[in-house]
Amino acid sequence: GRSPHTRARAGPTTRAMSDLGKTLAAKKESFDAWLKAQSDPVEVGITAAGGALQGSVLGYGLGMMNKSLEAQAATMPNKPPMAAQGSFSGPPKVLALNLAVFSAVQGGLTLAIKKYRGGVEDIQGSMMAMFGAGSALSLVGAATGSSTGAMGGEAPKDAAGVATDAVRTGALFALLNGAFMKVGQMFSGKDAAQDHYYAHANNMLATLGLEKYEKNFRKGLLTDDTLLLLNDSALQEVRIPPGPRLKILNYVDATRASMARQHAEALSLANSTQDAPIK
Repeated sequence: GRSPHTRARAGPTTRAMSDLGKTLAAKKESFDAWLKAQSDPVEVGITAAGGALQGSVLGYGLGMMNKSLEAQAATMPNKPPMAAQGSFSGPPKVLALNLAVFSAVQGGLTLAIKKYRGGVEDIQGSMMAMFGAGSALSLVGAATGSSTGAMGGEAPKDAAGVATDAVRTGALFALLNGAFMKVGQMFSGKDAAQDHYYAHANNMLATLGLEKYEKNFRKGLLTDDTLLLLNDSALQEVRIPPGPRLKILNYVDATRASMARQHAEALSLANSTQDAPIK
């Protein structure tokens, strides 16, 4: 076992790490709330810039790792280093640029498509964003004079070849992304195309710690537009136990009361504005 001195040192360190985690989480929550309050173009632009920053840091780190592995391979007998192939290989600065562009386009397009489609977030939207990101990855390689194509092999030399490689790379990334998401849906049992119908319901259940009953809401088709109509018999019908039913109904009652209060305040403000003398 650890000595008392070790435990004493570990206690403050653990608390400090926990406090730091809470502080960072609070700052992230505050930033996310601020970001959502911005106009759509600003939100998309900031999201893309954040993706570019993350991608550049990740790309530079991967490039340094590749450089180290190549140096080690060069010292091994009868095992010469392999030539870098594709946009996810190469020196640190090249990888940083490639992943910055890829992450920026993917993050920005994902959000832009979601907003354009009214909040719908599904496989089709994700595939469209990944097509754009894959195409951008190919184009940035061509623009920087890379000797290899985005997915390996010799880089195209003429404009038609560059365009073809961009479309091919984008299509490959989109298909792979769609396949992975489809497999994920099969294992999770969720249909992402239907999630936007249950966004508020899922948020309510998560707030109450009742996420396990999301499937009950789906089976009973208790979509967001039915939340304020919920009653005990409807929740019994979808086989939700008494305890969780009470929590859900209490939440719904509080929401109704809050909406009624806001409505009354709005009416009062409107009446006071009408009654005010005109100067």
